[in-house]
Amino acid sequence: MGVKDLYRTWMFLFIGFAYYSNCNLTRYDQYQLWRVRPTNVHGFNLLHKMAVNEASEVDFWTLPVKNTSNIDILVHPNLQNYLKKQLHDAGIKHNVIIDDLQKNIEKERNTISDEGVRKRQKKPFKLSQYHTYDEIQWFINNLQTSYPDKCTVFTIGKSADDRNLTLVKIGTKGKMKPAIWMDCGVHAREWISPATCLYLTFRLLDDYQRGNTAVIDLVDHYDLYILPLANPDGYEYTWTNTRLWRKSRSRNRKSRCIGVDLNRNWGYRWMEGGASQTPCSDIYAGAKPFSEPETKAIADFIMKHQYKWKAYLTLHSYSQLWLTPWGYTSTLPLDYQDMVDPVKRAIVSMRKLYGTQYQVGSTPDLLYISVGRAEDWAKGIAKIKYSYAVELRDTGTHGFVLPANQIIATAKEILAGLLTFFKEIK
Repeated sequence: MGVKDLYRTWMFLFIGFAYYSNCNLTRYDQYQLWRVRPTNVHGFNLLHKMAVNEASEVDFWTLPVKNTSNIDILVHPNLQNYLKKQLHDAGIKHNVIIDDLQKNIEKERNTISDEGVRKRQKKPFKLSQYHTYDEIQWFINNLQTSYPDKCTVFTIGKSADDRNLTLVKIGTKGKMKPAIWMDCGVHAREWISPATCLYLTFRLLDDYQRGNTAVIDLVDHYDLYILPLANPDGYEYTWTNTRLWRKSRSRNRKSRCIGVDLNRNWGYRWMEGGASQTPCSDIYAGAKPFSEPETKAIADFIMKHQYKWKAYLTLHSYSQLWLTPWGYTSTLPLDYQDMVDPVKRAIVSMRKLYGTQYQVGSTPDLLYISVGRAEDWAKGIAKIKYSYAVELRDTGTHGFVLPANQIIATAKEILAGLLTFFKEIK
């Protein structure tokens, strides 16, 4: 067999594998994303009933929390006429934000296909593209090789399916310094989150080497611990099967349903409201606090180094919010103003780049009551004063399927905000 024959055979196998993989992908043809806004109690109650109904086929991308709030719902094509009538009868208007979700996903997949070409041609890793778990692992491990004096990479645990939870430490050697924790990719479908963490990690290392004074000041003062992918199993599943999968991929006893919402599994105010005990729910909190190896590994690492933490941030999407504790109650922390003031200045720095508007406030004030959250645990148990969840772009135009051409802008404005924020809390 000649070289050309070998090449043709390899290409046939590659194309066949790609076709087989695509056959496993859940399709969303003619699924529509609607934005609805209840104007009265009856309308709000109707939407709330749908949202809490475990058997509902309507996927609430944002939950009903106030009579005046916008609510984004993904609607199956077979339900659209029926739901239109229900909303009309309740006096609720709706706008179609995404007319056919599958088209958006296919545009996203086209950029992924380009990355397949990149790998075969050995082109540079692009921070402006989304990447698989294996590609992310490769990139992280190469950072340590490229920046050995400032970067250390190590594993803090394993996921339910035995994937590494790979942590990056950025800092200069020497005296003990205050530390910053940042994790991304807790919810699998929020691809912009790990993409942002990868960008931040690279920029901090590369800009330090290039002499950026703001970054040098940050890295010399703090040790930064960044976990780019806190839910590797769920994230990989969004690539191979269901793009909108949210939870982890652990097996639940006595249930056919898979996974736990890792941001309801933390051992602080667990299952006091705003979570579910039903394994099939997207906000299933798990059988007990820290039932999941991912949350337990993070918590164990933080408590092992509890004395040094200055701030805790977990990056999600979407809504463009900087959320403070508490999630379980509308009562604010006693030091709420201390937490909000540096964020307000950070938001100004973010807005200067592209005009993107972020808001700051408590989770119940800006979203909804929810418990077992990471930032609540970080503040309530680990006693980290500056603990937040940051909801990245956008505000619903694309939702969880944010185009790759927004990765760099999203990450740049977050970096600008973080440089201001970390300077403010020194």
